[in-house]
Amino acid sequence: MGDADPAVIVSPHPDDAVLSAWHVLTRPGAQAVITVFAGVPGPEARPSPWDRLTGCDDPIARAVERRREDKAALALAGCLPAHLDFVGASHRDGRPVDGVALREALKAAIVAVTSAAEVWIPAGIGGHPDHIAARDAALAVTAGMRRMLYADLPYAARFGWPPWVAAGRPDGPLDVDGWWHAQLDGLGAGRPLVCRLDERARAGKRAAIGRYRSQVAALAGGSADDFPDGPTWAFEVAWEIR
Repeated sequence: MGDADPAVIVSPHPDDAVLSAWHVLTRPGAQAVITVFAGVPGPEARPSPWDRLTGCDDPIARAVERRREDKAALALAGCLPAHLDFVGASHRDGRPVDGVALREALKAAIVAVTSAAEVWIPAGIGGHPDHIAARDAALAVTAGMRRMLYADLPYAARFGWPPWVAAGRPDGPLDVDGWWHAQLDGLGAGRPLVCRLDERARAGKRAAIGRYRSQVAALAGGSADDFPDGPTWAFEVAWEIR
């Protein structure tokens, strides 16, 4: 498999593919994005804490807005996302997602991309329940395909990078490598692949992130090192599943 091979990127939410796999989205060939938790909540939905943080008092309108933002951002990479109708954890009131329905919908969406040579799957680093649900469903329905796990940004870099990604980070006693390995245990992750985006790629990624207007301020506020401009955000990391 090479850089020109078409890929499917499984994105838990609108923005995750751009945040974590920009180098895949922009490589030669037709890439496809499946955004899993892009559903519109029901009329009974109330603004979640995240909605409130981002200035939203209408979760239905915000879900529709986030779909538009996703299309606008991915258009900069020449991609059109397929939006699945699952509602994110912030509007499930503690209920787990229907795993059977999720696997069936994700499998159908992947099969519809008939040219796909490989699938990129969130690793679930950071423990977000939607990322883990999307990961587990994707792993369950893609046996026989080339599969890559990608480090979920910005969560994966909340404590800095392991030294083998960016020498000299993080400062202090934190074992980021160990933190990652504990979350990758049992997933069959092979040797890590580190992509350092060049300035042109970083400029494109920043422009795409900027299309997520409803989210970018909160993402920046919850991330270290001058997101998305600081040196931390020049890297993306993935592992091929053995």
